[in-house]
Amino acid sequence: MMGLVRLWKLLVLLLLLVPPMAQATTWVDVEVTCPVCGATNIFQVPASYGTYVFQDRSRFQYVFWPATTEKFLYTCRKCHLTAYMADFEAIPGEKVGALASMLEREGAIAGDVLPYYTIPLTVRLPIAEKVYEVLGRDDEFWCEFRRIQGYHLELAGLESEAMAARRAALETSKRLPRTKQNQFILASLKYFTGDVSGADSDLREAETLRDESPDLDRYLTELIDDFRKEVLNKRHSVSR
Repeated sequence: MMGLVRLWKLLVLLLLLVPPMAQATTWVDVEVTCPVCGATNIFQVPASYGTYVFQDRSRFQYVFWPATTEKFLYTCRKCHLTAYMADFEAIPGEKVGALASMLEREGAIAGDVLPYYTIPLTVRLPIAEKVYEVLGRDDEFWCEFRRIQGYHLELAGLESEAMAARRAALETSKRLPRTKQNQFILASLKYFTGDVSGADSDLREAETLRDESPDLDRYLTELIDDFRKEVLNKRHSVSR
C-alpha cells in the first residue's frame, strides 16, 4: 500500500521533470467495490494536474493535493469503510473481519452519504483513523495523517482540535529518521504549534542536509527558502 507521503514523493519526482501545465485539476468517476462489504461505490480519481499542485500554501504544512481536497478520502456508502484513495482497494483480506466489526460499532454516519465527498472531512477523518488503527501503520504514516487532520480541522474552524492534531504530529515527527524532508516537517510543525525559534533552528539544520534524489532535494531547498520568506520572516516583520 502506498501512503500519501510516498505518493507525493513519487509525484514530485515525476512532475518536476515535465513543463508546467495550465493551473487546473480535473477528476473523473470510477466504480470501486468495497473490500469489506462488497458494495459498489462511485468515487473520483484525478484525471489531470501539474507541478502547480506543489506550490499551494499547504506545502508549508507539508500537506499536498489531493489531500487538500474533500475527495482524497474514500468512504463506502454501505459499511463506511474510509481510507486514502491509494489504500481503499488494498485492504488485506485478513483485516476484513476486524474492520467490519469496528465499522459496525464505530462507523456510523448520520444523513446522506452520496456522493462520498459531501460528507464533511471532520466526520470521515475519525473513521479513517480507526480504520488505520486496525490496519496498523508506522510513524511516517501517523505524522502525515495528523498533519492532514490539522489542515482540515483548521479549515473547519476547529482551532483547538487542529492544534492537538499538529502537536501529535510533532511528537511523532521527532521519532522519524533525520532526513532533509523530515527535518523540514519538524520545523513546520514547530512553527504551526507556536515554537517559532525552534522552527528557525530546524530549518537551519534542514539546510545542511541533502536528499538522495536531486529533484526532491531541489524542491525541498526551494521550499525551505519560501518558508523563510513567506512565513517565518513575515511573522518576524509583523511582530516588530
